[in-house]
Parts: sequence; C-alpha cells; structure tokens
Amino acid sequence: MTHDDQKGPESTESAKPPTPARLRRERERAEARESILSAARDVARRDGWDAVTMRRLADEIEYSANFAYRYFTGRDDILLALVREGFARLREAMTTAAEGQADTAVEAVRRASHAYLDFALAEPDVYQLMYGLGGVRVPATDAWDEGQAVGDVLTGLLAAAGDSEPERHVLRLWATAHGLIALLVVGRVGVDADGLHALLEDALTDCLTRALPAAHTPGPSPEPTQRTPQTP
Repeated sequence: MTHDDQKGPESTESAKPPTPARLRRERERAEARESILSAARDVARRDGWDAVTMRRLADEIEYSANFAYRYFTGRDDILLALVREGFARLREAMTTAAEGQADTAVEAVRRASHAYLDFALAEPDVYQLMYGLGGVRVPATDAWDEGQAVGDVLTGLLAAAGDSEPERHVLRLWATAHGLIALLVVGRVGVDADGLHALLEDALTDCLTRALPAAHTPGPSPEPTQRTPQTP
C-alpha cells in the first residue's frame, strides 16, 4: 500500500477545492464577526469598554441576544479578537510607513516610530484595550506573539541600520512612545498631537545618536498620517 493509499477520507476531502457554498458560508461568517467587532468598537468609543457586553452588542447589531455567541465564546473572546486585530493593524501601519516613504534605514526607524504614535492617537480606545489602559485588561500572554511582532518591526529596522543592540533601543523607544500616550490618556500632558510627535522626535534623535553614532544627524520630523488629537 502506498502512502497515498493510506490517506483517509478526511484527507481526501480537505484536499478538494472549497465549494461555492462553503466559500459563501466562510464569507458570511467573516462578515458577521466583523459586524460584532465593529459594534464593540463603537460602544467602547461612546461609553467605554465596561459597556461592551454580549446583550449590548446584540442591541447594537439588532439581532437576538444569542447571535454573537455563534461566533464568539463570550465577551472576553471578543476583546481578545480586538486586541489581536489591533496589534496586526499597528504592525501593518508601521511596516507601511517604513517601507513606503523612507529613503534610508534611519529614516525608516523614524517613520515607523511616528506611525506607532499616529495609531494610538487615531484609535485611542483600541490602543487602550491593547495595552490595558482602558480599565479592562486582556492578559498580555493571550496576545503575546501579536504584540511581540510590533516590536520586531522596529528591532529589524534598527538592526538593518547597523544597531548592535536593537532590542535594548526598541525598549527605550517603546517606553517613550507608550509613556507619552499613557500620560495623554490620564490628562497629564497639555500638548496636542504635534507636540507629542515633537517629543517623540527628540527621543528618537537621542536614541539614534547613541545607537548609530555614524548616522546621528537629525532628520526632519515626518508628516504623520493622522494629526488630530483625540481625548479618550
């Protein structure tokens, strides 16, 4: 008996291309999940994360109270999905900023760092949930890989620029950017989005001067994709 002969019916079935009916079901499932996640973001934006409950979401999307349970095991499952999605979009924003506009490796570091700050300013509610600033915490270990992937963007960019200790400098830059956002959330800084970007640029210049002495000349502060400050 050959190896192929030993394959059971399940293996044969999984190897078949998906049927139109299956593709339709998968598309409808993805759309339903997104409608629930979108409703959760809307509720949190208006009333905070504590207001996000399964019953409230059912009211928002005008379905029965059990509708959301077809796609999520409960409220915590929805919050975790939002955190993972948030990290994925943050990573994509940083990668796009670094690859699409930067002329040098050092400029790529600057643009990716400012893109991080832009994301937090544009989506404060999601950012707060991602990092436990909104009063509702999702265990960091549950989305550890997704969060680590965000740091890996800067680590890779710094290494490409010649940094011999990229992990150390990423930690420093992240602490600065996250600290500025946290201070903004609790109302401890009286600056707008441009002011926060200027403070981050100062930290970038200082960090890059230490990490990359041969490329320490400060560059112009890049134009971020979002400049509208939002009060969480």
